[in-house]
Formats: sequence, structure tokens, C-alpha cells
Amino acid sequence: MKIATFYDHILDISRQEGISTVEALKLAREMGVEAVEASGNNIVGREDEMGQELAMADMAISTVPAYFDFGRDGDVERQATPILEAARFLGADKLLVIPGFFAEEDSPEQREAQLVCMEEGVNKLAELAAGYGVSLVMEEYDSELAPYSTMEGVRRFLDRCPGLSAAFDSGNFRFAAQDLLEAYDLLKDRIAHVHLKDRAYSQSNGEEPKMAVDGVPMYPAPVGGGDLPLEKLMDLLKRDGYDGIYTIEHYGSNTTLDYLRQSVAWVKEQLDEK
Repeated sequence: MKIATFYDHILDISRQEGISTVEALKLAREMGVEAVEASGNNIVGREDEMGQELAMADMAISTVPAYFDFGRDGDVERQATPILEAARFLGADKLLVIPGFFAEEDSPEQREAQLVCMEEGVNKLAELAAGYGVSLVMEEYDSELAPYSTMEGVRRFLDRCPGLSAAFDSGNFRFAAQDLLEAYDLLKDRIAHVHLKDRAYSQSNGEEPKMAVDGVPMYPAPVGGGDLPLEKLMDLLKRDGYDGIYTIEHYGSNTTLDYLRQSVAWVKEQLDEK
């Protein structure tokens, strides 16, 4: 098992603490973070630079989140090849596929047609990615325009895309006003990646909230320091033999280094790695 965090958080630490990216990576590594999750936007065109940064901090790259528009553009190879080549160069073995979004004005018929195209695109991408030694995962994305923003939406993709696994994001089901433990029961047979994200219902650090679909404000929180039942989730993951990467996530934090330190300590405690 490995603990990872987002490369974006490393950049936040660099900016907030007035240190270099490599220094921020080294601080995370000293805490016990072994890998970063870096989006396709962060790696394509700067593979050498990213590789050097990671090598200097003795870090790896785990998963590459990548945005596509399969609902409107069926040319999967053109969209995906640069990202897959960068992922292979950096040693990433998973791609978190974000296959597209609806437009607010799309009719139900248009949305269903786009959804079918997204599923076809994911299946084509799975075949293409296999040649690069890369597997696909999908999270429940916290946007009402994502057809995979709910547990049922992710389940539909899993059922129609055999080369796809679930990236279980502990904080995004609350965006859709869904219970994360119920979501776990629905998706547990296909989980291959985990994002550990907590949500707080009250502001404690001057941060801006993200509004859930039911109007509840959700604030960033250190993992284990918010209001979601993450200790129970960790128990279930351990019970069911999950041995993959745990990626710590707290976008929007004003004190990212402190949040990361608290989060890593909590995750290690849950994994009995004190």
C-alpha cells in the first residue's frame, strides 16, 4: 500500500510556503507520501522536467487524471495518445478517465446519445491504453454536468466498460447528496484506486465552500478531520483486502502543508503504520 497526494497540492504548498516544487515534494516524501497523482495537463510537454522533480524527491507518479470529450469527439487516439505516452514515460500505470461533460442546454435525448458515445470512447481508450501498460479508473466527478457524478452513473460505466475500474472518491458522493457507505457497497467489486477526501460542514480556516446539489456547503478538511465516516470506510477497505494507493485530496485548502501533514498521520494510523 502507498500513500499519494495530488501534484496540484505540491504546487499549492510551494506557493503557500514560498519554497520550490522540489522542496515541497521532499517535505511530502519525508511525511511518507510516496507518489503523486498528476493530471495530463501537468505532464504533457514537461515529461523531462516532471521526471527530474520526482527523481530528486525519490517520488513516483501513480495515476494521471485526463479530460476528454468523447461525447462529441470520437477520435480517441488523437485525444489520448500524448497523455498515454507521457504516462508511460513517467511510469504511471493508471489513467483516471474523465470522458466528457454535458452542456446545460442539452436535451435528455442528446445527453443519452452523448453518454453512449462516452462509453464507446472509454472502451476504445481501454484497448489503446493496454498497449502502453496503463489501466483505466473512473471516479464519481463532482459536477452536475458529469453523467458519472453519482454511484449509479459510475456503475453504469463499469457495467458497460469491462476494461474500467472504480476510483472510489470518499468526498464526492456527498456532492451528489449520496451516502458514501452505500456507494461503497455498490462499487466495491470494482475498486482499484482510492481518493481519500473529507468534507467539513462548517468553515474553520477561511476557505470557500463547494455547494452540494442539496444546498449543503462543504469545506476542505484534513482527511479524518471532517464530517464524513472515513474511519468506517477504511475499515471496509481493509476488510475487503484493498491494497492499492490511497491518494490524499483536499483541494481548496489555505494551509495545504498542514492539511497534508494531518492527513498522512491519520491515514498511517488507520493502516497501523505508526
